[in-house]
Amino acid sequence: MKKIIAFFCTSILASLAIGCDMSTEARAGKAQMRASQATANKVVAGIEYIRDPRTGFCFAYYWGGAANGGPALAAVPCESIPPGMLTTAE
Repeated sequence: MKKIIAFFCTSILASLAIGCDMSTEARAGKAQMRASQATANKVVAGIEYIRDPRTGFCFAYYWGGAANGGPALAAVPCESIPPGMLTTAE
């Protein structure tokens, strides 16, 4: 009977020790996910949508700042941009 109790106590202690390590990793993973989400929110909020009247093409423009590699420009389908978010160049 003492061996069974000792086995269960050892199993419980081992589970608690392993569980603590996993929760630390889980916390680190959640912190990284929050940081990535904050970056994504900041980038999306900083995108400007521009239409070139000469060609009819639309672009997504983002200025990330010199520390983040500078500006970025990508062609995007004009019909996918809500009218209130699209600026047409003069």
